[in-house]
Amino acid sequence: MADQPLSLSIEDDNALPIQQQIFTILTNCLQSSASDSVDAAAKALDELSPDKHPEDPDRQPLGDFLYSFWEPFHSIARQIPHTHPAMDKLVSVIRALKDLPPRQIHVEGWGDYALWRDLPLFGETYSFACDKDNANTALSPTTLSTRNLNFQSYSARLMPLGIALDTYCIAEISSTLEGHYDSGKGKFRQIISDPTASPTVDHQMAVVAEWFKHAGETFYLKGPIIGGGPRGPLVKGPGKDEFSKERWGLWKERLGEFAECQGLSEGTRDLARSIVGMMDGIEARRAVE
Repeated sequence: MADQPLSLSIEDDNALPIQQQIFTILTNCLQSSASDSVDAAAKALDELSPDKHPEDPDRQPLGDFLYSFWEPFHSIARQIPHTHPAMDKLVSVIRALKDLPPRQIHVEGWGDYALWRDLPLFGETYSFACDKDNANTALSPTTLSTRNLNFQSYSARLMPLGIALDTYCIAEISSTLEGHYDSGKGKFRQIISDPTASPTVDHQMAVVAEWFKHAGETFYLKGPIIGGGPRGPLVKGPGKDEFSKERWGLWKERLGEFAECQGLSEGTRDLARSIVGMMDGIEARRAVE
């Protein structure tokens, strides 16, 4: 996979000139073998910011710039195969931006930020990018699944940077492992926990694997977070808190059930086993610290 050439496009006929520039900087970086390509890309991207060019009468409002800034990242992430080394490199550019010396900015209508440490408006553009492919009727179900897996892998890699993606992480794991209700009403409603119940279980398990592989240690350390995040009916009591030990234990138990379910493909069963192995490794590492 490391030698697989990348075929990337901006995927937006109405892309702004500044987005074309961002896309070019990113694609050049991703296809470069230079050891300093990530830092060079971060510095080049920083130079595009309107606050660097106060003398330019045609400069974009800072809010407009920042809102358009992140879309090329999200678009490229959907196109990079989730196992390709370029995915790590794309996230490394975001990390390098975040590590640049911060400077205070005010964004009209949004507030005050430390650029780039706070990654201003990243979350606002991310929430839109999550569902963008669903509106594209030209994409086949297979292509949609592939691009979603790529984007989920990108998302999981972002969580250790401190980007607040807890709800998105929980949603993916919950929808796969925490069961769901049937269409019954009231006392007639039943919990469906059969691992084979979802026709997209193979894809769902692949997504869950990406979250545990790249962010498992991060959300294990978060501990219980009280919130109204998504949860399935198998979650009870204190386990309802996001990333609680009880919830972690439920996920591990459920993954064991998936691993032993003869109705699933061997690949999905193997993935479930591998995630349990990841969880064991995280627990062991943290137990000795």
